[in-house]
Amino acid sequence: SLRILPGYDWSRDGTSIVISQGGGLRRVNVGTGEVTTIPLSAPVQRTISEMAYQPFRIPDEPFEAKFLRWHTASPDNATLAFQAVGRVWVMDIPNGTPRRLTPNSFPLQEFAPAWSPDGSWIAFTSWDDVEGGHLWKVGASGGDPIRLTEAPGEFVHPAWSGDGSELVVARGSGATARNRTVTHNPWWDVVRVPASGGPAEFVARVALPAGTGPNSVARRAILQPSFGPEGRIFFPEFQEGASGLETVLVSVEPAGTDRREHLILPAADEIVPSTDGKWIAFQEGDNAFLTAMPWAGTGSEPVALNKRNGKLPVRQLSLEGGLFPRWRDAGTVEFGSGNRYFAYRVDSETVDTVTVRLEVPRRIPEGTIALTGARIVTLVEDEVIESGTVLIEGSRITCVGTCPSEAADSVIDVRGKTIIPGFVDMHAHNHREHRGYRPLRDYEVAMYLAYGVTASLDNSMWSQNVFPTAELIEAGEMIGPRTYSTGDPLYRGDAARQNALSSYEVAEQEINRLGSWGMVSIKQYMQPRRDQRQWISHIAREKGYMVTSEGGDLAFNLGMIMDGQTAWEHPLSYIPLYGDVAKFFGRANAVYSPTFVVAGPGPWNIEYFYAESDVWQEEKHRRWMPWRQMVGHLRRRTLRPETDYSFPLLAQGLADVIAEGGYGAIGSHGEHHGPAVQWEIWMAASAMGPLEALRLASVHGAYFLGVLDDIGTIEVGKLADLLVLDSNPLDNIRNTMDIRYVLKGGVVYVGDTLDEIWPNDTPFGPYYWVDEDALRNDNRPVGYWNRGREP
Repeated sequence: SLRILPGYDWSRDGTSIVISQGGGLRRVNVGTGEVTTIPLSAPVQRTISEMAYQPFRIPDEPFEAKFLRWHTASPDNATLAFQAVGRVWVMDIPNGTPRRLTPNSFPLQEFAPAWSPDGSWIAFTSWDDVEGGHLWKVGASGGDPIRLTEAPGEFVHPAWSGDGSELVVARGSGATARNRTVTHNPWWDVVRVPASGGPAEFVARVALPAGTGPNSVARRAILQPSFGPEGRIFFPEFQEGASGLETVLVSVEPAGTDRREHLILPAADEIVPSTDGKWIAFQEGDNAFLTAMPWAGTGSEPVALNKRNGKLPVRQLSLEGGLFPRWRDAGTVEFGSGNRYFAYRVDSETVDTVTVRLEVPRRIPEGTIALTGARIVTLVEDEVIESGTVLIEGSRITCVGTCPSEAADSVIDVRGKTIIPGFVDMHAHNHREHRGYRPLRDYEVAMYLAYGVTASLDNSMWSQNVFPTAELIEAGEMIGPRTYSTGDPLYRGDAARQNALSSYEVAEQEINRLGSWGMVSIKQYMQPRRDQRQWISHIAREKGYMVTSEGGDLAFNLGMIMDGQTAWEHPLSYIPLYGDVAKFFGRANAVYSPTFVVAGPGPWNIEYFYAESDVWQEEKHRRWMPWRQMVGHLRRRTLRPETDYSFPLLAQGLADVIAEGGYGAIGSHGEHHGPAVQWEIWMAASAMGPLEALRLASVHGAYFLGVLDDIGTIEVGKLADLLVLDSNPLDNIRNTMDIRYVLKGGVVYVGDTLDEIWPNDTPFGPYYWVDEDALRNDNRPVGYWNRGREP
């Protein structure tokens, strides 16, 4: 199984050749050409490490917010402000109870709190899915916010001037109004806004380097300006250096004149000078650092700093996370990580820590609802109830089959329809479009729910994108699947982590950081040495995490599973997969997630479905997917013979692993949001048949995620994460696309639109639309996402 091409050798007497073929050994008689099989069986016993596997529960009780942002203390160090679940909160230091800063009547999302120098005001920015964003201020004790900007835009990272008379803030290029997504800008403008409100005055423009779109620089795609010494305005710029994209600290006069370059850092995401000009605090690789400030004159060359052999000494201020560095005063740099706030005193080299406990209620519907008369594919073994009821109270199933429905608060007659468990996409990548600021009605998130995914794992994602989103969904503020993530993968050769996984201790620090932010599974991404991979598996076992990884060749994958990893992703390139390999992975109970859509030794299998039909013309698809993501590859696609595609053979290999005791998962890879989830299931069914493909999409995914006690099957006590289909998928697996209703935790949504019909009657809200006349005329349609228009 280790060979792609056959291996062979001559017999000792030279009369025959022995060749490996078809998973066995063959003898070819040189004289006659006769081929015989050489019987071979070998008992193999391998002792493998304990698998890193720790299931967890999804409770109905309130959750504690883990990924807080923009932690900042008042100048007198009495009150902490921070952002979580879309709002700005304040609490008394050191252990007060968090309270919302703005009134409940203020409807907008709030970001990036910043204290005025006298501590009397807190500035923040906002976002509304229809109206856009603004800069605001509110009294430190709370109350009604005062809007400071006149025209809407994308405003991020405000900072006050030393005298409190004005603020500097980054303003997006306006790409959102031109059919892009929030903060997805090719450039940012640094602007000044009076503290009393008024027009924004342009200071400088900062562009991303040519040829590097926001997708390639997610961390540094949002600008962070600040006031510094001598009243100058400081901000990072980005340039291509010898080792990739570098960060340059630049300053200008408030009018934008006298531009100076001070410092070059190899991979800094945020960089802020102290008010007295002595120090620089920066964040790189999700940790905070401190170095001396090189004070550049006009026209002088910047100092290039490398943490290993730079010209300036560097202090590492955090080992397990340090984000959003700012200066509370000239001698105190503050930063945060998860639910912890840190204040580091430069002179004494001491740090104060505040831990925030913010409890957030989950959205649990009140009342009972009955779905009556449906075929119920429970996925409990092979059970299919041809006509029955699913009774739901709150978020959980209380009866399946023959159930009393008379006392239910709501009854939906679903006779002739089929109920199945919701899908679990374990390789989603659906949090890429935005940069830490996400609209509440986010197509990239919501459309997965519309296509049947009720839980997902984004297993390689910038933490600031995915963990705040997951908490907004749990709180019921956003509509989307239950969202889990690895956060940032543990990459090999990460430029931002020059000592990446250089020791067991460093690996543990990285894992502790991600765990404190909300990680449930570690993404080990092609670590080159086996001991590094073993460190990760051992730490995961000790701390209760899964480990998934980017798969490699067969020997690499065998080693990972032997060392205790839970799973690997992407397919083995060998097809067919022979029984010895399937048996090993199956007996190890490993999880194999092929991601069929981007798999295969030939063309990617997703292209089979691009070619098969006019996906871009489907009404539901046009409702959810922005036109720019459909127009090219869906309207002009490659036609190939069906036999060019490898998914039936890949599916058979997965089926063989499962038959031997292993597990699998669907994973749409974020390759084409929405339909790709369905295509994964259909491709699996080519080898497994409809029932086992449904089991793969729900039961196996729930097992891999670690939540099989709460989702994956239709049973009493489990969460009501269900799909109501107009057609029977056991007759034709493609009927999984025929979604009438999606239920998540007992909340009922219309499948096409995600309008809520239980427990409330609530339209989804603004979504993408296209000009149908332009579409019919084969021109590029005028369309917007989240602009308050409907088809």
